Amino acid sequence: MEKEQGDVARARELFALAAQADPKNAPTLQAWALMEKEQGDVARARELFARAAQANPKHTYVWHAWALMEAQQGHREEALRILEKGLRQVHHRRGRALLLSTRGGTLARMQHWDEAEEAFRQALRLHARNPLTHYHFAVDLLLKRGRTEEACSHLRRAQALRPRKPRDRRKIGRALARHCKKKL
Repeated sequence: MEKEQGDVARARELFALAAQADPKNAPTLQAWALMEKEQGDVARARELFARAAQANPKHTYVWHAWALMEAQQGHREEALRILEKGLRQVHHRRGRALLLSTRGGTLARMQHWDEAEEAFRQALRLHARNPLTHYHFAVDLLLKRGRTEEACSHLRRAQALRPRKPRDRRKIGRALARHCKKKL
């Protein structure tokens, strides 16, 4: 435990030095924010995410990670507000698609089905080759709305797109096995 606390303290020192050396480095600030979140200091994480978003407002992953943190904390309205701010700043297709997909998942968890579906469809129009958007659209919305056939189509598409992470491939495979019968 002592060694772990020492490692965290050292990481904080290094993040502080890196942020001082380059205060506009959004990925450094984002990584620091994520570490603080993992350590349970959500208030500090928020400050760091805000600094990162100010340093580089076009950095998709800052908005994405910040919104996910807020949603995990039960602050879904705040997550949506952060995603909207990000969508006003991020203009490249894949970045916008990621933020829209995250918005769709957040809205689905709030049971705002029509808005969620529109967000997922916008995300897919921008980047149809993202397997996780297909997965979340299927699992977070379509299956919950009883649209199994359409959900299975999206799950099959997600699998065909071969996600890079084994964890993602496994969860897609489990969803397919649980909800979708194989075609003969």
